[in-house]
Amino acid sequence: MAEIQVVAFRVGNEEFCLEISKVREIKEMMPITRVPNAPDYVEGVINLRGQITTVVNLKKKLGYYDDEDISNKKIIIAEVKGEIVGIIVDAVSDVVTLTEDQIEPTPKTLASRMDTRFIKGIAKINNGERLLIMVDLDKLLGEEW
Repeated sequence: MAEIQVVAFRVGNEEFCLEISKVREIKEMMPITRVPNAPDYVEGVINLRGQITTVVNLKKKLGYYDDEDISNKKIIIAEVKGEIVGIIVDAVSDVVTLTEDQIEPTPKTLASRMDTRFIKGIAKINNGERLLIMVDLDKLLGEEW
C-alpha cells in the first residue's frame, strides 16, 4: 500500500498537514516587511537567503480571526505552483507517515456548506483519535500566484 509523508501543523485549535514533498524547510519567525495594498492574509515579504519570498498568514487565509502576536509562530517554507512561499502557522508538530486507507474524502455535508476545494481529505491517526486536515496549497493559494 502506498505511503505518504506529511508535515503536521496547528492553526488555531485544528491540525492540518502538507505533503512533505511541498515543504522546503521550517523557520523560526523572522522580520517581515509589509507590502502596501496586499490582501490582509499576506503578511509581507522576507529575504530568504537572497530571494524575496511572500509570506501568507494561513490562519487569516482560512478565515480564522487572528490578532495574536506572530513572533512565536513558525514559517513553513513551501512550494506552490513552482513558487517558494512562506506560510505562517501557530506550531509545527511532527512528520507523519500515512497510508491510503487512513485518508478519507471531505464529508459531503461539509463540502456543501463551505469552500473545501483546498482540502485533499482528512487523515485519521491512532484509530481516529487524531484528525489531520490535508491541505492542497496549490488550490488554496492558486488563484493569487
